[in-house]
Amino acid sequence: MRQPLWILNSVLFILLVLVLMFIFFSKVTIEKRTNIKPDLSKVGLVKGISRINIKKIYEDDLFGTFIKKLAPAAEEIKVPSLPLPPRPAPVRIPESPEPKFLDPLDITLKGIVAIGDGTDSSAIIADNKTKREAVYQVGDKVEDAQLIRIFNSKVIFVRSNGQQEVFYLREKDAKNDPTFLNIDDWNGIVKKEAPNKYFLSSTMFASRVKTLAQLIDLLGLTSAYYKGKSVGCRIGDIAKDSLGFKLGLKTGDVLLFIQKIPPTNTKNRLKIYNKLTSLKEDDTIIIKLQRRRDTYTLRYQLKDFRPAAQKISLVSAPKVSAEKIKEERKEMLEKKYKFAPTASQIRTRERRNMLHRGSRPVAHSKS
Repeated sequence: MRQPLWILNSVLFILLVLVLMFIFFSKVTIEKRTNIKPDLSKVGLVKGISRINIKKIYEDDLFGTFIKKLAPAAEEIKVPSLPLPPRPAPVRIPESPEPKFLDPLDITLKGIVAIGDGTDSSAIIADNKTKREAVYQVGDKVEDAQLIRIFNSKVIFVRSNGQQEVFYLREKDAKNDPTFLNIDDWNGIVKKEAPNKYFLSSTMFASRVKTLAQLIDLLGLTSAYYKGKSVGCRIGDIAKDSLGFKLGLKTGDVLLFIQKIPPTNTKNRLKIYNKLTSLKEDDTIIIKLQRRRDTYTLRYQLKDFRPAAQKISLVSAPKVSAEKIKEERKEMLEKKYKFAPTASQIRTRERRNMLHRGSRPVAHSKS
């Protein structure tokens, strides 16, 4: 059975015709835009209407109260001259205050009881004014000084102003102290034979310079670098009559070779140390160094150059027993030096004091 499609199509066509007719008959006409600009020829014909200057509204204001300010004439700007720089004031370097030293303590070191590293050691010190002796340990005070260190043969005090004082048991101990040797004369150890040639007494040198660290400190040795690469060892500040001065060295010298070995690293420096310590009498130490832009070679011959007058000869001396020589030497040293009491003598003296006085010796008051 056919569908009645023609009925649906007819209804749609009729609706389309009706919509078009509605649009056509209901169309609204828009009036043409007219110019609202007034006709100046007709403005004067209208009674009561005067001409209005519209330009005045946006240039001034509606009520004529605004007064336009005219820009002042550009004036010439005067640039002020630059101020003069301040005069450099001379720098006044303050004078360094002169150090004020206190008089040395009037005491005498009589003996030392050394225990371990020194912290538990004791020192027997006599006051030269009162002639009284007392036992002191690290931290105790004598007048304004404090005992800070006890060694086997010396003690060190620090005073109230910061100065240090060292007291030795014997004069020999002071002469053998490395700190005392640094300021002593080196003529008996190094002797200049010719330009860049020296005699070096190995025995005397070994007795004065105990360790390698002391030698490094005496010469002020540091590593020298060029373009980031080690080239040797540099000599530090050399004072007159010091060991470096006697050895012919100068401040800033760079040691390039020692016994043909460059001291550029730890391994080579250890080789140099072993080689130097194995040298014997009449052997020669050869050092090549750079001084500014020049290169020098220094030679040191190990030789005992002490005068013959200082050497002891017993060829024609009469035969004396060893015990007699020992007694004579002891008697001579006792006359020359005042020895500190030994540990057994100290114990004997303390026992005698306890028996006669009934108590141990009274120490000085410590403040």
